[in-house]
Amino acid sequence: MSPAFTPVVSAAAAAPPIRLGELTGTGDVLMLAPHPDDETLAAGAALAATWRSGRRAHVAVVTDGSRSHPNSARYPAAALAALRRREVTRAVRLLSGNNARPIWLGYPDLAAPEDPAAFAAVAARLGRILPDVSAIWSTWWGDPHPDHQRTWALACYLAARQPGCRLYACPVWGRVQGPAAAARFSGLRRFRSAPLRALKARAVAAHASQMTPLIDDDPTGFTMAPELAAHFVDTDEIFIPA
Repeated sequence: MSPAFTPVVSAAAAAPPIRLGELTGTGDVLMLAPHPDDETLAAGAALAATWRSGRRAHVAVVTDGSRSHPNSARYPAAALAALRRREVTRAVRLLSGNNARPIWLGYPDLAAPEDPAAFAAVAARLGRILPDVSAIWSTWWGDPHPDHQRTWALACYLAARQPGCRLYACPVWGRVQGPAAAARFSGLRRFRSAPLRALKARAVAAHASQMTPLIDDDPTGFTMAPELAAHFVDTDEIFIPA
């Protein structure tokens, strides 16, 4: 069964394209991914294009993704977190041409930081890279998932402390589920991903715990439908300016 898409996807199909330079600014990019795989689903092609252009992109993975299969005996939380860390490392290495590895913040799944004190702690951990960051990309405030919304709030906190920093939201679950109340997507732009879709497909596939029945001892666990995974690969990426 094909997934049902929200108005965000329809708007993106008719939205004007955006150039890489508009997304990155003149410095480095920081991608904040709530879970391992969100970096690739949301912006894998744009990240790959950034690295290919010679710019630096940093991928910070906020939570450990350890609750995707909560009842697996073979992959209890610590083992699943370790697996997902290996998967996101492989995905980022693929997208970057083996020039980057993710920053693993390691918050528990469903417990992304959500208050100023926690945001300040993240800023301190990212202090070495933040002075060179000219653009922050994150998941959309309209994504109906608390970690996605908290990660967006973190992105806003960090961008507000970076003079001139560009800030863009990239919908993930807001593409296929009703968005959070009062979410807007005015000014939406699309990044043309076609030249990099084969590479993005390989990076998506690197997240095997989420894309395949690799973890087969938890019938309640998450596995992304192949049609939905194909949608993220085969359509342009969506960027909503703050």
